[in-house]
Amino acid sequence: MKKQLEIDYSFGYVFDKSKLIVMYPVGSNVIDEEDYEMEVEVAFLEDGIEEAFEESDIKEANATIKPLEMFLMKPNKIIPFVTNIKDANTKAELPKLVKEFDEEYEIKENYINKGYEIKDIYHVFQNVANYIPKENIETLNILKVESEKFDMESFTKTIKENLDEAVDESLIPVNMVKSSLTDRLFVKSDEKDTKSKYVVFATDISTYSKGILCGNKEIVEDLNLDMGDLEISNTKDAGYLINEVDGYLTFKIANFNSQTENKNQVAQIVDYSGIFKSMMINFVNQFVK
Repeated sequence: MKKQLEIDYSFGYVFDKSKLIVMYPVGSNVIDEEDYEMEVEVAFLEDGIEEAFEESDIKEANATIKPLEMFLMKPNKIIPFVTNIKDANTKAELPKLVKEFDEEYEIKENYINKGYEIKDIYHVFQNVANYIPKENIETLNILKVESEKFDMESFTKTIKENLDEAVDESLIPVNMVKSSLTDRLFVKSDEKDTKSKYVVFATDISTYSKGILCGNKEIVEDLNLDMGDLEISNTKDAGYLINEVDGYLTFKIANFNSQTENKNQVAQIVDYSGIFKSMMINFVNQFVK
C-alpha cells in the first residue's frame, strides 16, 4: 500500500503597511507520497491559488478576511502556505517535510527577514488594534482649502441635483465622526454638527439602469475599468470625506458602506481610486472661490 500524506494548507493574506501575514486555514488534501512534489509545485507556481484550490474555498476565505479590510485596507497579495504535513494513516506529524518545504520555497523566511509577523486569523481579529498601521493620511488629500474660499452650499446642491435619480437628497451630506481606532475610518453620526462629512460622488444604478452614476453627471458603464481600492455596489458608493479643522477644509476619497456586519454605516479613506480620482478632483475644484 502506498504511503499517503495529509497536507494542511493556509492562505496567507499579506498586509504590507502592517508588516503582517494573516493565516486562514483552507483545509487538507490527502495524496500519495510520490505525488507530493508535484502537488506542492502546482500550489506555489504563479497563479497557483486559482489552479490548486476550489473556487468555493477561495471565496469563503476572502469573505472571512473581508472585515479586517475596514482597519488594515485590502491585502497586497495572497499566497498559499503548507502549515502541516502528516502521515495520512497514522496521523503522525512530519515536521521534517514542513521544514524542507519552507527551506525550498523560502516564502516564510523572506517575509520574516523583512520584519513581517505571521499570525492566524483568530489572533488578528482579537487584536486588530495592534496591527493598524500608523500613517499620515494627510498625504491623501485631493484638496485643502480655506473654508471661506469653498462654496460648500453650491457643491452639495449640485451633487444632489446630479444624483437626484439615484440618491435621496437627505443623504447628502452624511455627518460622520472619526473612529478611535484609525484615522482612515469614519462612522455615521446622528449629531447635527460634526467636523466631518461624507458626500457621495459615484453610486450604483443597477436597480434601474446600467453602470455607475457620478456627481458630474457622467455614467461609467464599463465596470471592468480600474476603480482602484474602491468598491461600488448596491450597498457601497464612493465620495468625498470632508474634514474641517482650524479654518481649513480637506477632501479625501472614501468608500461608504451602508450595511456593515455590526449595523454601522462607515466611510473608509482609500489610497488609490483609479478612474475616479481625476473626475473627483476636477469636479470639486469647480467650487473653489
